[in-house]
Parts: sequence; C-alpha cells; structure tokens
Amino acid sequence: MDLGDGIACEALAKGLYVIRSTELGLMRLAIPLPEGGVQHFERPMDGGPECWRATTFEDRASGFTFDEPVTAEWGVALDSLANSGR
Repeated sequence: MDLGDGIACEALAKGLYVIRSTELGLMRLAIPLPEGGVQHFERPMDGGPECWRATTFEDRASGFTFDEPVTAEWGVALDSLANSGR
C-alpha cells in the first residue's frame, strides 16, 4: 500500500465526520480524527476516483503537507463521501 492509500485508509477508518468544500475548481474533504488532527484530500471537480490526493494534515502542535496520490480503489470511498448528503 502506498502512502496516499495508507493515509486514506486511516482517515476513512477513524474519521469522525467529513467537511466538504469546493473552491478554485477543486473538491476538498477535511476529515477530523479522534486524536485531534484533520486530514485533507482534494481532486479536480471534474475528476474521478483516480484523481484524489492526500494533501495537508493539521494537528494542534504541528502539521504536514503531502501531495500523495490515492488510488481509484480508495478514491471511490472518498467520492462517496464527497457526494453524500450527510
């Protein structure tokens, strides 16, 4: 499993809820985690499941910037969250 998929797996398994936003032609997801961090993902608005990338991880004490691809297998789950009404 590559890094982007590992990040997506962790966020999808542990995420508390999802914050969706769109800006500058991007679909963005922010997934807060129980430990206090927030993992961000993004893809172009006209992209599909294969276009997701793991981007910023925010934490109270620090943060990390990623630009890691997420495979379509995990991207389908992110698309589902992006398109859900909840």
